[in-house]
Amino acid sequence: MRFSKKTATICAFVLGATILATSAFADIMIGSGYYSLKNSMKTTMAKLTSEVDNFSADATISLKIDGKVFAESTSNAKFDIKNKAKESMDKNFRKGELRENYWYSDENQSIYKNFDDGSYDVFEKRKYNNETNRIIENPLEDEQVKDAEKILDAFVGSLQDAIQVEESAGKKMYVGNLSETQIPPVVNAISSFIFKYSILDEWSAKNLDVPHPKSNIYLTKATGKAIENEDGIIESAIFTASMSAQDSKGIEHIYSLDFSIDIKDVNSTIVKAPNLDGKKVTYSKEGYEFDSKYIGKYKNDIVKEEDNSFEKVGERFIEITSVENGNVKGKYYEVYNAGYEADIVRSFDFYSNYDESIHFTIIHYTNDKGEKKKGIIHRTGSQNINVSFNVTIDEDNDGYSYSNNEDGFDNTFIRIFE
Repeated sequence: MRFSKKTATICAFVLGATILATSAFADIMIGSGYYSLKNSMKTTMAKLTSEVDNFSADATISLKIDGKVFAESTSNAKFDIKNKAKESMDKNFRKGELRENYWYSDENQSIYKNFDDGSYDVFEKRKYNNETNRIIENPLEDEQVKDAEKILDAFVGSLQDAIQVEESAGKKMYVGNLSETQIPPVVNAISSFIFKYSILDEWSAKNLDVPHPKSNIYLTKATGKAIENEDGIIESAIFTASMSAQDSKGIEHIYSLDFSIDIKDVNSTIVKAPNLDGKKVTYSKEGYEFDSKYIGKYKNDIVKEEDNSFEKVGERFIEITSVENGNVKGKYYEVYNAGYEADIVRSFDFYSNYDESIHFTIIHYTNDKGEKKKGIIHRTGSQNINVSFNVTIDEDNDGYSYSNNEDGFDNTFIRIFE
């Protein structure tokens, strides 16, 4: 178990655990506390993702069985919204082993530390449209989260006085406790389903070498506390939920899920790249699809259908002649068998520009009519390639898709080893 790189989503989940996890806090004192806490969550995520200059977040997720921790992740993250930089140190405990992860990212580079040997990998980033590229998105604006909010609103009124709201020195504290007898059957049913098939499904349980919750699953308790500061930001939150379940052998276990998060150093967090002087560093560019091992010759057959049979009439060849800094150069040509000469036998050189090839490698060439055209080349399998010529790239979709304008062209080329 480890944190997702989308730390914003984790923050939102942990901050909103009192609402989103099993509806434990789905009802507040005659509705006022519920909407106050929900609005505080929305304010928190809006400010952290777009209004403050920077902040830090420390988060922990822990899973226990019968009181013993079997998986735990901690994340100490720093976000510089203004300068689009972020840094995180993560620790993941699983199967009795502790692994550490460190990464740093800004507009120009991503840096990862290899804790096995202390070396670093530095990836130079592609040049995206940085005007709209934010380092952290507001997950509460996601359509699925908005739909979940509507479902949670439907529970208001079913769990009276689940949360107490206190206010002191400009801060609000939300405290909630639910015992087994206070949890409605519908909440138990939903939380049991999510726990069995999502949080700790059979594959995950086997992978973690822990008993899988098989039957008689129900929520035994849920407690939590969230503190909102003077600026309307939830600066800390703690949530715990416990479930009882029987494994495949009928043995009963208590599964506990703990969340905690602290938001701190708002507008005083400093994020900077690590000092790599004297370190072992491997430099590369982000998204290299090809390197020198792909230099070589590739081919496929030109096939024609005759008299209800397939006849090989020639061969197509791709030669990749150089790959430097992600830029590919090569040539394409056709060879026809005697008696099957084509009106036009194509042959041309092509090249790619690394900075242009954001989602796939775009190649440029000039066809037999002297027209400048574009194509696509990418890897398939371990050593073969796919090549398409005369393509139209969907610029309105940020170049994520393209269409091939050549019918009957086999775009799979097999590596030739001589």
